[in-house]
Amino acid sequence: MPHMRASLFNDVLRRPSPWWLAGLMAEPMGPHGGPQLVTTSAQQYQLSGRERSDDSKAAAYLRQYGLCLGDATRIEETQVCLAHGRRLRRVSPQRGDTPFHVDLCDFLSCKGTSVTKVAEEAERLTKRTQSKSYTSPFWLTQPELEGHFQNPLIQLYTRCSLGHWTRVSEVYENPNVFVEFDRGPKATTRYANLDEFRAQPNSELPLFACMSFFRMFSPINVHTRRAFDACVEWRLRVECQRSGCWCSIWGTSEDYDKCGFSTLDGALGVDVFNALGNPLFLINAFCTTAPLEIFASCYPDDCIADGRHL
Repeated sequence: MPHMRASLFNDVLRRPSPWWLAGLMAEPMGPHGGPQLVTTSAQQYQLSGRERSDDSKAAAYLRQYGLCLGDATRIEETQVCLAHGRRLRRVSPQRGDTPFHVDLCDFLSCKGTSVTKVAEEAERLTKRTQSKSYTSPFWLTQPELEGHFQNPLIQLYTRCSLGHWTRVSEVYENPNVFVEFDRGPKATTRYANLDEFRAQPNSELPLFACMSFFRMFSPINVHTRRAFDACVEWRLRVECQRSGCWCSIWGTSEDYDKCGFSTLDGALGVDVFNALGNPLFLINAFCTTAPLEIFASCYPDDCIADGRHL
């Protein structure tokens, strides 16, 4: 980890970027003469119709993965578009509608969001990252780690493995490795950096792959348009990780019926239990007869585009 030197990159609103982004971009882009502007994949969707002056191979590579250099010569236009433009939601039965996107913060959870917003906790993570020379911004609890890395696809693409179960226990019991935070009265939670579980200790952690699996993802119920219980959300995230289709709209066949939509005959779904222990068979919007209409109904303020034709 760099010693928190001034970042070479700012985001499109000129806020300093997290420490890990400079390293992520250094290899494909090479050295830069000055500050550069960074946009996320969600912002790229909004800007996809704008012409670009930089058609270099390196810039195209970065755009493909959703973290890229913005066009500094048209920054004001970009800011206006992002602040006031209607959100473009691309819908694809292969990729879903949830773009590859994580918080631009120093320390990330397995949900693509900041592990902490408490300054003292962030300082402890900073010191541990520097002392251990971590290159990963991801910090996971033991249940999160064990839950995610039972998926062989995640192990393959992130080049991380739990190895022997005793290794996991050693990490989360070693005070020189884990960082512990208070999470309520008489409750503490231990976090460990993903770097501790690299399959090859000397190999680099593929951050793009990690960010894809641990992207921000908030699935909603087609009928209530509200987020699911945490346990259901976790199960849907795991399903999306396996399929590669990050669909944000799910529901039972009864939920779709209440909204005036129909599921396909023999539609595939996911068996889950909600927080009350009730079984549910959830079907995503692509296993219905009118997926685009469902997205338009659930996201009335968004511009829905058929991703198969973009």
